Amino acid sequence: MSLFEENAAILRNMAVAGDELGPPRSVDFSHVFSDQASAEAFARDAEREGFAATVEQVGRDADPWEVKVSKDMVPTCRNITGTERR
Repeated sequence: MSLFEENAAILRNMAVAGDELGPPRSVDFSHVFSDQASAEAFARDAEREGFAATVEQVGRDADPWEVKVSKDMVPTCRNITGTERR
């Protein structure tokens, strides 16, 4: 399944559950890193592009640094997939 198809399935399930997908909303994206410096550099770059970003060390051995970024957008397959590919 492609990334676009995966996002389409998620959005379809949200719509079936009654979620209104038309208005812009905050959409979250998560990225994992093996070291703190890389995670913080990614977060800074994302913030320069207009995303809100948080960096957190999580309890796992592989890739223990997680960056969550969010941005307001209309949740469409094109918008979400395009953002994930950046």
